[in-house]
Amino acid sequence: MEIGKKKINFQEALSIFFSATILIYFFYGFYTNENSAGAGPYDFELIWKNLQLLKQNTFSNLDNALYNDSRPPLAYIIHIYLNPFIQNKEDFRLSVLLISLVVPILFFFCLRKNFKTSNVYLLLFLTSIVMLSPYFRTSAFWGLGENYGLICLLGAYLIYSKIDTENLKKDSFGNYLLILLLCFLSSLCVYFDQKLVFIPALCLFHLLNANINYRLKYSSIFFFVIMALPFLYLIYLWGSIIPPNATGKRGLGEEFHLFNLGYCLTIISFYVLPLFIFKKDSLFEFKKKLLSREFLILIFLLFIYICSVLIFANFETLPNLGKGIVHKVFLILFEDINLRLIFTLISFFLATAIVYSYFNKKIDFAVIIFLLLMSVFTFPFQQEYLDPLIILLSFSFFRTKLDLNFKKTYLIFFYFATFSISTKMYYATILG
Repeated sequence: MEIGKKKINFQEALSIFFSATILIYFFYGFYTNENSAGAGPYDFELIWKNLQLLKQNTFSNLDNALYNDSRPPLAYIIHIYLNPFIQNKEDFRLSVLLISLVVPILFFFCLRKNFKTSNVYLLLFLTSIVMLSPYFRTSAFWGLGENYGLICLLGAYLIYSKIDTENLKKDSFGNYLLILLLCFLSSLCVYFDQKLVFIPALCLFHLLNANINYRLKYSSIFFFVIMALPFLYLIYLWGSIIPPNATGKRGLGEEFHLFNLGYCLTIISFYVLPLFIFKKDSLFEFKKKLLSREFLILIFLLFIYICSVLIFANFETLPNLGKGIVHKVFLILFEDINLRLIFTLISFFLATAIVYSYFNKKIDFAVIIFLLLMSVFTFPFQQEYLDPLIILLSFSFFRTKLDLNFKKTYLIFFYFATFSISTKMYYATILG
């Protein structure tokens, strides 16, 4: 097979075939109103009502009790003032679908940035795997807001990755513009999704430690302060980091959800487990880390954590909502609650070993620790909060080195294709 004058080998042709299949499957999901995350149509009705509410009077309704969303209203404001396709539900859904496609496009450019010598068809194939994510798909199909933050995250990373390669020691207009753009895009992440607050934090940390002009460093602090002011106003208006309606429903700050720490680890481990095959000498490194003194200390802390949840949290009264794929599998496999508890605690141990062994950079661990702490204050804690976030971070902001090839990418494809089809069947069964 040839494209122009370049011959396409079997692996490249197979990658093109799989990529095209995923793209067709993606649009087929929209056409058939796929609901592979469980609450797509229900959440869409809430989104549509919020959009109509803010269309009436955007700024006076920011703290309206009828505003039923846990995220800031920036996405609605942008749709109201910039999106001409919000007059009916189907046009709005289609517009969000097309906007969501910016995620894999930007992801491809991030991969090209980080894997300059890798085959372009391999990178296209890896890019397309994001469209298998049940939560990316559901958000794209049903007008939800998760994908906007991912767009800004990837856009910020493309600027972030230029900091070390560009000559930023001069007081030029272009350098200030580059810093401003990074501060703007990374700050927008928070205005679309509060949990992405670690993105501007990572960018600021990088800027302050980069080999750049000190005036640019001071300017970056100033830019971030300015970018934070509207969100500080929202916190003042709401009396919380989330809107009043969501604060009441989620009981923010009222309770520690201790089991969420373990469930968050199982969700993270689910996404990094297949990525082990991309790491060089991963098996040797895995053994080395499990025999380290740091891992023994971690196991001791895990033991204390397990004792704490057994003493202070009641497993029997935990609601089944959220908690991720491991929790859902155990609900199916084990009717006996004591047996389910035993296997849940075992999964916490295994997830800890996987996550600890996979990451080898302090900055990566800092993000993981933030996500773990966030889970303790979040109810319900859903797998969609980390999907496809962990995958995108693994190939962008995370600094744990990966090595790509075709055969390994095929395995990743089958792993996430199985997950995508399984979630679709699971919710088709329980929702009828």
